[in-house]
Amino acid sequence: MTRRRSLNTFLLAALAGLIHLAPVRAAEGPAAPSPANPRAIVAEDAVQAGFADTLKALKEQLAADGWNLVAEIDLGSRLAKKNVPLPGGLVILEMTSGGNTIPLLKNEETRYVSALMPCSVSVYGLADGRIMISRMNASAMAPMLDPRIADALRKSSAQLDASIARVKAKLAP
Repeated sequence: MTRRRSLNTFLLAALAGLIHLAPVRAAEGPAAPSPANPRAIVAEDAVQAGFADTLKALKEQLAADGWNLVAEIDLGSRLAKKNVPLPGGLVILEMTSGGNTIPLLKNEETRYVSALMPCSVSVYGLADGRIMISRMNASAMAPMLDPRIADALRKSSAQLDASIARVKAKLAP
């Protein structure tokens, strides 16, 4: 087997491993592993409030918790202009929290992690009226990375999950 073929086989095996990770749902705990679960690299939370209220509360909480909003992408409005309506809307917030990442970006050996930045959180509606908050399941991806990066990813993920939990608590009926 050639070196290239071996690398491709390894990469396919690694990607297959991603599929078997369980999604993290803050309210329910980790879901049972299921084969071929493409959502495993995403964590989602249903929120008991309307879209606008959820988005506003999330932005306020992220700011209060030290996250810096870099961009707000209103993909729902952009798609609606192309006659692709999404129920409730869809907004992606991109943000940073330098405390965990600045040491990684200063170091040339770990600067490659910049490809995973900034952190993104999506707020979107579903046809059944639920509003969801979604983000990368960073804790599930952490073991695949350099230990220094994995540690920063776990810390950032825990901070973001805590921010989202506070939003859910504020918006609970």
